[in-house]
Amino acid sequence: MTIKILMPALSPTMTEGRIKNWLVKLGDIVKAGDIIAEIETDKATMEVESVDEGTITHLIKSDKNKLIPVNSVIALINGKEDESLENNSEETTLTKDESTDPINSNHKLIKDIQNNNDDDNARIIASPFVKFFSHKNNVDLKNIQGSGPEGRIIKRDIIKLKSRDEALKIMRDHKIVEPSSIRSIIAKKTTETKRNVPHFYLSINSNVEKLISLRNKINESIDFKISFNDLIVKAMAMAIQKNSKTNVSWIDGKIYQYSSIDISIAVALKEGLMTPIIKDADKKGILEISKEIKNLIQKANSNQLLPEEYTGGSISITNLGMYGISDFSAIINQPQSLILAVGAIEKIPVVENGKVEVGNVLKSTLSVDHRALDGAVAAKLLHDFNNIIENPFEIWLNSNDLEII
Repeated sequence: MTIKILMPALSPTMTEGRIKNWLVKLGDIVKAGDIIAEIETDKATMEVESVDEGTITHLIKSDKNKLIPVNSVIALINGKEDESLENNSEETTLTKDESTDPINSNHKLIKDIQNNNDDDNARIIASPFVKFFSHKNNVDLKNIQGSGPEGRIIKRDIIKLKSRDEALKIMRDHKIVEPSSIRSIIAKKTTETKRNVPHFYLSINSNVEKLISLRNKINESIDFKISFNDLIVKAMAMAIQKNSKTNVSWIDGKIYQYSSIDISIAVALKEGLMTPIIKDADKKGILEISKEIKNLIQKANSNQLLPEEYTGGSISITNLGMYGISDFSAIINQPQSLILAVGAIEKIPVVENGKVEVGNVLKSTLSVDHRALDGAVAAKLLHDFNNIIENPFEIWLNSNDLEII
C-alpha cells in the first residue's frame, strides 16, 4: 500500500515551504514518528515526521530555491515502481525532476555493487544507511542476516544487535586494549570533573612580539635555552600574584584560599597525562623555572615523580602549540579551579598604530570553575596575564636571574 507524505501546514498562514534537508534516503526503513525531513518556512525551520512504517521509495529533490505548496506529495512510503510523485499530488501538480523518477532501490544497489567488486560489503544488498554505518564503523555485513526485501540489510538489523558480544563479532581488524592505571584514573577523574564542575571559558589573543624578543635575547646570552612555556608559567604566576582571589579551590562546599602560588604543567606521557608542579613560581626566576620544568618532565617520563611533586597546585597550564593547535579548551584539574590552554603562536594581521601589519599572536583559553570564581574575577586574571606577556619587561624585573640581558 502506497503511503503519501505531504508538505505539511506548519502554521495557520503557511501556504508553501521549502525542503531544507532530507534526513532519510531512498530505501531507508522508517516508522511512525521518525523525523524524515527539515522544512523551511518564512518564519522557521521545522521537522516533518513519518506518518507510518515502511520503505522510503520516492523523494522529491531538496531545493532551497523551490517553493512547494502545502498538501503536495513530497515522498512516498512503499510506493510502486511505476508510481511518480506527480500522480499522487493532492491539490497541485509538482514539476518532476530527475530525483522524482521512480527508483527500484534494490536494482540501483545491485548496479552499484557491480561497479565496485573490490569491497566485500559492496556486494551485499543493504540500505544506504547500513552502507554508511558499516564503512564508518568497520562492520562486516556478511555476518548480518537482513530482514528487508530479498534479504536486504536495513537499519533495523543494525540496531537490534542483541548483545555487545554479537557486535564485537562483526567488527573487523580490532583488538581490546586494557587501559593502564594512569589512563583509568584520567578517565574517571575527567568524567567526574566534567560532570560535577560547572565550567565556563574565557579566551584572549595576545600580541607576543616582545615576548619573542625577550626569549631570543635570553637564549642568545646563555647556553641554557628557555622555552615559551617557561615564560608563560612565570607570567601566570605573576598574574595570580596580582589576583589573589583566583588562587582558590572549591572543596566539599568550601573555598580554600592559598597563599603559595604553585603552577602545574601538563606533561604528555605514553599512557596519559601528569601535572608536575612548579612550587612558589612567583618567587623564582625564569632560568630556575626552566631548569625545574625540564627536571620534572624527565622524572615524569621515567615514572619517578613523588606524590608531593604532582599533588596540589594553584592552576594548570596545558600547551599544545608545538602540535600546531591554534586554540582549545581544557578540563579543569581538580581540586584546582583554573586551567589555561595555550595554543600555537600564529602570524596573523594585527592593527598597530592605525596600520595593519603581520604580527605574532598567541591565543589562550582559561577554563574556570564557576563555583569558586565569577566571570569578572577570572577575566581580570586573564587580562593581567595578557598584559604581562605583551609587555614582558615586567617578567625581566621580576626575575632575579636575568641581569645578563
